[in-house]
Amino acid sequence: MDRVSCIFPTAYFPSIAYLKAYFQYNNTIIEVFESFPKQTLRNRCEILTSNGILRLSVPVKKINGSKTFTKDIEVDYSKKWQNEHWRAIQSSYASSPYFEDYEFRVKELIYSCPQNLVEFNMEILKFVFEILDLTKDIVLTEEYKEKCNSDYRNVNFMSRTPMKNYQQVFSYDKEYTSNLSFLDLLFNEGPFMRNWILKK
Repeated sequence: MDRVSCIFPTAYFPSIAYLKAYFQYNNTIIEVFESFPKQTLRNRCEILTSNGILRLSVPVKKINGSKTFTKDIEVDYSKKWQNEHWRAIQSSYASSPYFEDYEFRVKELIYSCPQNLVEFNMEILKFVFEILDLTKDIVLTEEYKEKCNSDYRNVNFMSRTPMKNYQQVFSYDKEYTSNLSFLDLLFNEGPFMRNWILKK
């Protein structure tokens, strides 16, 4: 099997650490032929509320049970999770400096209703490219890749990785919380988020 240079998991509104790692490489590939692992950033993200960190999870359907490939994972719309996610984001960031600039686009993504989780996450990643004014192809695996030079598939991109601070909505009375979903950085820093994601 060919060795690939750099491989990542798919991610729902990915963390700052994920994007920072992803954009370090010119040629990245996203794994979609793995057996879908539970409780990872593939279908969840973290935002900051007045009560602290809130984890938002997208309900999914595994059409082949525990052996379902990530590419075959479907989004479960039987639950009203979209309303919950949008209300939580709106409540957390309505007073942030750039909320009005990006609220429509983020809401549009959340309510876009793609059937497939990978397709959903790809649209979110394309949104990141728009913000950063970058042109980059999203490449997916065509089979399971056992070997690669830089393997990020099992990295915990939701850990509290230390990074440069920025002003957060609730930081006037709370300590800085690092490495949340890029939504936290976007609504607080707008297009300047490139200074956290693209600069080494």
